[in-house]
Amino acid sequence: MAGGAAIALLLAPGASAGVDDDLYAPYQPPPRTEPSLNASAFAECVDDAPWITYDVTLIDPDGLSTSRDASLVFAKGGERFELPLGTLGPDDRLAGRVLWPAAAVGPDGAGSAWPGWLLEDGVWRDVGEANLGWTRSGAVITLEVNPAAVVAASYPPSTPGCVLGPRPEAAPPAPAPAAPAPRKKVRRLSEFIERYRLEKFPKLLSQL
Repeated sequence: MAGGAAIALLLAPGASAGVDDDLYAPYQPPPRTEPSLNASAFAECVDDAPWITYDVTLIDPDGLSTSRDASLVFAKGGERFELPLGTLGPDDRLAGRVLWPAAAVGPDGAGSAWPGWLLEDGVWRDVGEANLGWTRSGAVITLEVNPAAVVAASYPPSTPGCVLGPRPEAAPPAPAPAAPAPRKKVRRLSEFIERYRLEKFPKLLSQL
């Protein structure tokens, strides 16, 4: 009877018999690190053109990011413009330089178009917020891969040596002073001969 009682005790519902429940807890994977960006950007005026220099590195130890394409996104109110930059390299980094939206350079590398300016009928006009002019002031600039990071870039100011807009045309050179009219030597010579004939020649005749 004593042995049967012991077996019944082991099989009784709710009997723990000193078993550690933590050994049988469901598996919980370790927390995963969300991806982030180490990003920076700044703008400067070079040869009358606004350039943005950027540098972005994706930090994604658990491979959660769904994209490797980087872009700069400008947003202000209901306006949004995306400027593609390229694809991250094998080291998860992308760095370089790109023109500000709506800007362009000519064959010599100098600025030839600018945001907020339009060339119409051969004349440059300041169109304010149009032609992406709104990106020059008050826009939030984000460097996006997946995730994104806001960067502290702003449109650079013009300086006397670097103008972000059409330069005023140089004033035409002043006309050269007119050359003095040639002196009429023939006429003066004839006047001298005539005067000599009237004044000197009679005196010579009287001396003969």
